[in-house]
Amino acid sequence: DGTRTVLGRLPLSVFAPRLSPDGKRIAFETRDRSGPDGARLWIAELSDLAGRRPVANPVGPVDWAPLWSLDGERLVFIVSSERGDAIYSRRADGSGTPEHLIDARSAEGWMPGGKQMRFLTLKEEGGNRDYDISLFDMSSRTVTPLVGSPGSAQHSSAVSPDGRWLAYTSNETGRYELWLEPLPRTGMRYQVTRDGGSHPLWLPDGRSLYFDRGQQMFQLKLNLSAPTSSADPTSLPIKGFAQ
Repeated sequence: DGTRTVLGRLPLSVFAPRLSPDGKRIAFETRDRSGPDGARLWIAELSDLAGRRPVANPVGPVDWAPLWSLDGERLVFIVSSERGDAIYSRRADGSGTPEHLIDARSAEGWMPGGKQMRFLTLKEEGGNRDYDISLFDMSSRTVTPLVGSPGSAQHSSAVSPDGRWLAYTSNETGRYELWLEPLPRTGMRYQVTRDGGSHPLWLPDGRSLYFDRGQQMFQLKLNLSAPTSSADPTSLPIKGFAQ
């Protein structure tokens, strides 16, 4: 309904804070390289944002984009350096040795059960740089392509609460739209927006998506028995954000 509740204040350089699975903590990064803390990861109790603490022993010059493990014990994050981008895992309390997982751009989320991580793979075609979505198996360290289309970018994947649907963003039509695929994959794909859309998030009922278009949030109710006949999205009075 557009009501905004301020939970606390964070530094201006914070981008995309992530809520822990238990709903009690957030992880985020600061990117102020000129400041005393540089670009690094932080943890804060949601009830005490002013008491935030940096994650000890950063891996590289830029540690960013944290993602919680499903048990809330670890963070998966990007390390950017002169060698490029890599995805690492470490304990959220900063103890232990950080673990290199794979050289890649970004971790997006988990498949049901947390044994496979969705991440973005960079592809370069004809001078263009785009992304596909792949799976990384945490045990075998193998990579399996999940979603990709030549000459276009796919990203912002989200799995439905029941684990039966994958929503994501693709610009294969010439602009970013939302797409659905059943899980396990059958080869069927459904475009569910026609006027643009990015960054889908499932509602807990598993039958609707939130998404953004032009810095405004929308809700899309889905007909999962026939996704191409889903209703038109409803605009919400929530505006003015990056994603």
